[in-house]
Amino acid sequence: MSKLRSLSFRHVFDTLSIVAVVLLLTFLAMPLYRTQLPLGGAMPASELGDMQQGYTVVLDAGHGGVDGGAVGSKTGIAEAGLNLTVVKLVQAELEEEGVRVLLTRTDENALARGKKADMQARKAIMNKPGVDIVVSIHMNKFTDSSVKGPMAFYMKGSDEGRRLAELVITAVCESVEAPSRKANPADFFMIRESPSPSVLVECGFLSNPAEEALLQDPQYQRKLASGVVKGVMDFLRSMALEPSDKPIVTVSPTPSQAAK
Repeated sequence: MSKLRSLSFRHVFDTLSIVAVVLLLTFLAMPLYRTQLPLGGAMPASELGDMQQGYTVVLDAGHGGVDGGAVGSKTGIAEAGLNLTVVKLVQAELEEEGVRVLLTRTDENALARGKKADMQARKAIMNKPGVDIVVSIHMNKFTDSSVKGPMAFYMKGSDEGRRLAELVITAVCESVEAPSRKANPADFFMIRESPSPSVLVECGFLSNPAEEALLQDPQYQRKLASGVVKGVMDFLRSMALEPSDKPIVTVSPTPSQAAK
């Protein structure tokens, strides 16, 4: 009888030991799994799960109100309306991915009377607690009408801003089938005053007649927006792999410095 009890006890003990080892190995494997997720590849939104839900992106449509921004050389269209159109397309796609989006402006109006007050109002929005990324959308212009293509700028000295800008400009150029460009450092207000990684995207040149027409084409605008979204999502995926308190991504002509 004593031998039977001893045998039963040993069997139970061995079983519990195996269960404990399996649980321990599962726990240890969890952080390893996270580090092996692709940084810039095709990781579906479903695999990001709750990691993605905690991120907030500020989208800024440049200019607005009496400040129309750059003006098309052929049609005279102002960039402010185009900026807002692209921003709302980006917003829709990001929200489909489960990202929280804040807009600096939601219509054609400025945020405040006077340029200084307007820019300070934008600053207040991108300085809200919990903001992870700021993306400012603009249209470009240059004295040489042959210059064209998207550009992206980050605050000089910001490694995270540079990484975000590189991911965005790469994705945008691929989406609209434009020659690849590197992101450029700059000192524009919207990227200088942001405490979080930020990028100012120039979608194209209104001073180039052919590109001016493209920038008004809804299909091309959707391609631009999809490129911005891909770059942002790639950056958020890389952020999701880093320790965080979030719940469980050559010299070129520069744009006009005014109101960037």
